[in-house]
Amino acid sequence: MKIEHWSLRLRVFLFFALLAVAAIAGELTGLYLGFTRMRDPAALDGFLFAGIIAVFVTLGIVVWIWLLFDEHVARPIQRLAGGLLARAHADVDDVLDERTARYLGDLAPAARAVTEHLARTRNKLAEAVAQETTRLIEEKEKLTALAAEMPHGVVLLSGRHKIAFYNGAAADLLGADHAPGLDHSVFDFLRARPLLSAYERLCAGEGDDGHVVPLTVATLHGGRILSARMRLMHAPSEGDTAPPYVLTLDDVTDDLAIHAEREKLLKRLFDRLRPSIASLRTTLDARAADAALRADARLDAALVSEMEVLTSEIAALDADYESAKADWWPMAPVRGSELCDALTAQLAQDGIVIAADVTEPIALTLDAVQITTLLAQLARRVTQDGGRALSFLASREEDGGAMLALGWSGEPLSVDRLESWLADPLDVGLADMTGRDILDAHGTEVWPEFGRASRAVLKLPIREARRLRRVLGEGRRAATYDFDLLNRTPSPELMETPLSELTYVVFDTETTGLLPSQGDEICQIAALRIVNGKVVENERLDRLVHPGRPIPASATAVHQITDEMVKDAPRIGVAGRQLHSFARGAVLVAHNAPFDLEFLRRHEAEIGSKFTNPVLDTVLLSAIVFGQSQEHTLDAISARLGVKIPPDARHTAMGDTIATAEVFIKMLRMAEERGIRTFGDALAEMRRHKRLLVDANQLTEA
Repeated sequence: MKIEHWSLRLRVFLFFALLAVAAIAGELTGLYLGFTRMRDPAALDGFLFAGIIAVFVTLGIVVWIWLLFDEHVARPIQRLAGGLLARAHADVDDVLDERTARYLGDLAPAARAVTEHLARTRNKLAEAVAQETTRLIEEKEKLTALAAEMPHGVVLLSGRHKIAFYNGAAADLLGADHAPGLDHSVFDFLRARPLLSAYERLCAGEGDDGHVVPLTVATLHGGRILSARMRLMHAPSEGDTAPPYVLTLDDVTDDLAIHAEREKLLKRLFDRLRPSIASLRTTLDARAADAALRADARLDAALVSEMEVLTSEIAALDADYESAKADWWPMAPVRGSELCDALTAQLAQDGIVIAADVTEPIALTLDAVQITTLLAQLARRVTQDGGRALSFLASREEDGGAMLALGWSGEPLSVDRLESWLADPLDVGLADMTGRDILDAHGTEVWPEFGRASRAVLKLPIREARRLRRVLGEGRRAATYDFDLLNRTPSPELMETPLSELTYVVFDTETTGLLPSQGDEICQIAALRIVNGKVVENERLDRLVHPGRPIPASATAVHQITDEMVKDAPRIGVAGRQLHSFARGAVLVAHNAPFDLEFLRRHEAEIGSKFTNPVLDTVLLSAIVFGQSQEHTLDAISARLGVKIPPDARHTAMGDTIATAEVFIKMLRMAEERGIRTFGDALAEMRRHKRLLVDANQLTEA
C-alpha cells in the first residue's frame, strides 16, 4: 500500500512514533558507548561522552525531521495555499495539481474538490451575468461609438481635475508627447489658470444660467488655442464642494489664424487704396474748381498715373484674395479611400461603374460633398458623351498637394464643353452653387489632358491638408472612461494609499543585450495603464527605439528586432520622454524592474526627466504571494496563474507587458487577501525578499 494512501492522522502518529524511537535509540546508543568508555581509566568521563553522542544524534534526527517537514509538509502547504488563493482571487481555471501535496492525506483532494466546485459555480454565475449584461454591453458600445465620433472633444473631470472620460476628438486635441489617460490631471495638457478661474465662477453660481462658462484655453504643448465650454455635473453641496464637470473643446487655432489673415488683407486693402483715392479726389476737386486746370495736360498725366497705381494695387490684392479664399471655406480632412468609396457609391446609383483607387494612404483637405458631387457630375456627362471604362485615381504630388484624375476611354474633352458643364448648378446643400463655384471655393482648377493608351483625363489638383498638423489615423480612437474615478478621494500619503486605488503603468523593454554598463541600449519600449484594477485598452505605448549601435544577432534571435526595423525610429531621448509623460502620476510595474530602469536612468539627462515614480516588481510580488522558494520567472508565474502568452508575443515588449499586467492584477488581489492593503504594506513585504532581488524603490531613494 502506497504511503500516499495512508490517512493523515496515521502518518502524524507514525511520524511522532518514529521521532520517539529515534530519540530513545540515540540516547541508548550514547549510554552504551559511554559505558564501554568507562572501562578505560584514561578515557574521558563516560557519561559526558554519552551525552555528547545523544546530543548529536538528537540534533541529526531533528534536522532530518525538519527537512522532511519542509519538503513534504511546509512547502506543499505553501504551494497548496498559493494555488487556492490563485483560484479564489485570480480567476485561474486550471485543475489543482494534487501531487504538490500528496503527503498531506485528504487535504489535497479536498482542496481540489473545493476549487473545482468554485470553478463550476463561477462559470455558472458568469454565464448568468453574461446573459443579463449582453444588452447593456451593446448599448454601451453604441454610446461609446457615438461619443468617439463627436466632432468636438468631450472630457469629464473630477473635482480634483482628474480625467474620468474622454472621446477620440479630445484625445487628438490634448495629445502632446502622449495621448491623455484616465486619472491624468487635465493640467498636464491645458493651461491651469483659465480652467481654475472658470471652475471657481461655476462653483460660485456665476456662469450662464449658473451652469455654463465659455472660455478660451491654450494647450501646454503644440501651441493650440481651444474654445471650451465648462459645465458642472451638479451644483456644489455640503457633501460635495468640488463637483465633477464637463469640458467641451474645439480647436479654433486655424479659425483665429484665418480671421487674422482676413483682417490683415482688409487692412492692406484700405492702407493701399486710401492714399490713391485721396490723391484722385484732390485732383478731381481741383479740376472742377479751375477751368484752366481742366486743360492742363500735366494734371491728366497725374490722373492717369494714379489710376495705374490704383489698378496695380487692386490686381495685387485680388491675387492675394484668390490665393487665400480657399482657406476661408469650411473644410475637413478626408481620407482618399473614403473619397473613392463615396464617388463609387454615387455613380452606382446611376448604374455607372468606375474603378477608383489611391496610390497610397492620403488625407485631403476639402469639402467632401462638393468635390464628390462635382466629380460624379463630370463622370455622368462623360458617360453621356460615349466615354467608357471610367477610372479615378487620387495621388500625392511632390509639392505637397494631391492630384485627382478622372479618366475614360473615348474622345477627349474640349475646354469650352468642360466650362459649360461647370456652369450647371449642383445639389450640394447650397442654392445655385455651380461646379465653377466649387473650384473657386477650393482655390483650384480642372483641365482636360490626353492620357496613356488613347485615354482621356480630367485633372483636378487639391491642396493636401496643409492646415492639418497630422494625417488622419488608421482608425478613430474610441471613447475611454471610468466613472468610478469621479468619486475617488485621494489618500494624503502614498504609503497609506490602498493598492486598489493606485494607477499603474506596466512597462517592458527589449535591449541589444543585458549589460547597460558595457554599452547595451534599449531598442523597444512598451507600456500600458491599469486604472481601478483594469487594463485600459485604449491607453498603450509601443515604440521601437534607435539604440545608436548595431543590434547583435544573438539579441535579434530573442526579440526579432533588426537594425532595419529601427533605422528610422526615435532615439531614447524622445521615446523615454514619451514613457515618462505616459507614466506621470502612476506607479511603475515591471518584471525585474531594476534591469529596465537602469537602462532608462542612464539617459535621464537626454530624456530631460527623472524616473522617480514608485515601483512594484512582479518578481518580488510573486515571492510575497507564492513564497521565495518558488520559481519567479514570467513564464513560471504565468503558468501558475493560468495566463497564456502566445509564442510569437513572448520576448516582445508589448507581449511581455500584457502578460506582466495580467499576472500583476491577479497577484494584487491575492496580496490583498493576505492583508497587504496599502502601498506601504507591499513595500515592506517586498523588502523582506531583498536576497532575491533589490527593490527598485531603494535605487530611486539612493
